[in-house]
Amino acid sequence: MKQFVRYLFLCLLSLSIEGCDPKWDFTTDYEPQVVVEGSIESNGFARVYLSYSKALGSTWDSLSISEIPLTTARVEVSDGEKSEVLTLRSEDHRLPYFVYTGNTLRGEPGKRYFLRITHQGKDLTAETTVPAPIKIDSFTIQPCAGSDTLFQVTAFFHDPQEEKNYYKLFTRAYGKDSAYYNAFMGTVSDDILSSPTAQINVFRAFRHTELNKYTPFFVTGEEVGVKFTQVNEETFLFWKEYENEVVNNGNPFFPNTSNLPGNIRGGLGIWAGYGVSSYQIHINP
Repeated sequence: MKQFVRYLFLCLLSLSIEGCDPKWDFTTDYEPQVVVEGSIESNGFARVYLSYSKALGSTWDSLSISEIPLTTARVEVSDGEKSEVLTLRSEDHRLPYFVYTGNTLRGEPGKRYFLRITHQGKDLTAETTVPAPIKIDSFTIQPCAGSDTLFQVTAFFHDPQEEKNYYKLFTRAYGKDSAYYNAFMGTVSDDILSSPTAQINVFRAFRHTELNKYTPFFVTGEEVGVKFTQVNEETFLFWKEYENEVVNNGNPFFPNTSNLPGNIRGGLGIWAGYGVSSYQIHINP
């Protein structure tokens, strides 16, 4: 589960002090909050993952993990005219192992969608828009320097010059990944892109279970799914900060001291709209 709640834990050292060994207790009087990871894609149904936050330093075992999912909430999505109550389903390939899904209200570019979660007499609310999808014009597949098995994928697309745009990439390797995951360094704004023809590197999804053998590049023979999405500024800021946390993880000069930015009133997390263009490419240059 994403680390939405974090506490300052860095002990400041002084030259006049030989050592510092404080006994921090992060769990005393800690009240878990509801964490939301919700999305609605263009031409897709809403998906909402609900869980409880955990204090830094908490025990992680089979019992504590079983207490993470929130499975007793009422989750409703509306476009201002129509609404539906989402259905809880199991999903065994990722925490929190349960997802609330829709089956009637599809995301439409340009529309605003409202989320309401009711749990224990309290409401959590959020709203988002589904941006227009931006199509990829072409991909290139180039060998990485010093390797004959690793390849860099680059996508080229038209970035509209008359507006501010934010983009998010998700990737999957078929046969290895059961779904799309957040692509490493896959969150950009057009502030750093050349217009009108822009390019973005497409990297493998970063998996915490593959820390010791992770590579951002793809391997000869792989079938790769690429989900290229346009998002609004709120969603961009959420994913950008999440990626910064991944890159700085374990760096004592950049301790985790705050929550990720989000748009959930009454809780933590993000309710995001995605304008989606999907592609499948074969790594066989």
